[in-house]
Amino acid sequence: MADLNFFFNPSSIAVIGASDTVGSVGYEIMKNLHEDFPGELYPINIKQKLIFGKPSYKSILDVPSKVDMAVIAIAAPFVSDVLEECGKKGVKGVIIVSGGFSEIGEKEREAKLLEISKKYGIRIIGPNCIGIYDNFSGVNTIFLSKDKISFPKKGKISFLSQSGAFAGLILDWTSKERIGISNVVSYGNKIDVNEADLIDYLYYDENSKVICLYIEGIRRGQKFMEAAKRVSKKIPILALKSGKTKSGAKAASSHTGSLAGEDIIYDSAFKQSHIIRANNFEDLFDMAKALEKGIFPKSDGVAILTNAGGLGVMTADALEMNGLRLANLSEDTIKKLRDQFPERVVVSNPMDLVGDADKGRYEVGLNALLEDKDVGLIIVILLLQVPTLSLDSVDTILRIKKISDKPMIILGAGGEIITPYLIKLEEGGLAVYPSPERAARAAYALVNHAIVRGDIHRERKENIGVCKI
Repeated sequence: MADLNFFFNPSSIAVIGASDTVGSVGYEIMKNLHEDFPGELYPINIKQKLIFGKPSYKSILDVPSKVDMAVIAIAAPFVSDVLEECGKKGVKGVIIVSGGFSEIGEKEREAKLLEISKKYGIRIIGPNCIGIYDNFSGVNTIFLSKDKISFPKKGKISFLSQSGAFAGLILDWTSKERIGISNVVSYGNKIDVNEADLIDYLYYDENSKVICLYIEGIRRGQKFMEAAKRVSKKIPILALKSGKTKSGAKAASSHTGSLAGEDIIYDSAFKQSHIIRANNFEDLFDMAKALEKGIFPKSDGVAILTNAGGLGVMTADALEMNGLRLANLSEDTIKKLRDQFPERVVVSNPMDLVGDADKGRYEVGLNALLEDKDVGLIIVILLLQVPTLSLDSVDTILRIKKISDKPMIILGAGGEIITPYLIKLEEGGLAVYPSPERAARAAYALVNHAIVRGDIHRERKENIGVCKI
């Protein structure tokens, strides 16, 4: 296990390069920590005396108390000197926000930092990063202004990113999409702490139920694969890998000094490590928010319950395109439903409740599917706009969800009138998607992780890998 708790739960933080100049990096880091972090905060600045009402120090060595973690946000040529001072002070972890290292060809500067790190036993995140946003401890070294971005609600998804800008975008985007986040870590050039270390740490983090990765390149491949394979048996790991093309790989090299390599190699590494690969960040979080619920299928059979036949057909297509299968309903299930439903209801899979379905019909259908052994998960398609389906049908769905031991995914979309009811389903603990393709991604992730966990036993595992749509 990588003991990195001093990064995520420090009792004290020093900000080297802290400033009260509005718009500067040192200002935004201090402002966010001042507002969010409950522990001791020490600004370090050779010129200023008071920063956010706190006395500043010319050197971290002048701080009269112990410092667990430091954030360095000064010009690259001076970073090694202040890192040396951090070592003398006994700081356990340092986040180096500063750029100007291997990403611009300055590899000797990075080598010097590593030398100091080993000398004093300091762990380093960065350089060329924005550090950590922990939604539970209040550690927030992200130098993005709250005047320009929103931060997400608390959740159980952790996001690890080589790119600082992408990490910032994810914070803002997940806030808009009402996706809960535990923490976001931008680790930049990763001269010391890397994906494997962070994955190992999050294995023991009670607030991390899903790990999402944005990767440009991996340097210690074997270490990464070993960590991912070990952790993924408990916590699902999703990866978004850029640099697929020659142009992208070249851009990655100049961005974080990464060697992207042949994309087919990463595909193979992900499959061997039980990592599910996403095509884009929407794809990444579509899968993550279903996995976060922590309810996994015991069968790979998927049932579709719908009041919109066309959407049922499209969902069946999307599932098959990803190597998933429709559940085979038992004769008992079919007989039971035919006895209770009008003749016009299509009792098969997809199960079409037809356009005049009401909440009672959904309740009967859901209860029957929950009892069918071949049904591992259910996609519930709700066309709430039809006149016979009252808006309080969402309460019926949520009531059944509370007693269900099978994952349920909601496919529903609408405008201003319908959206609040879809949000109510989300707030009640269900993952909601606006299209068959996105609902299928969620089902794909749930089945794949259930196979890795050993909840589903299959002789063929071709569907473990990358989501195809």
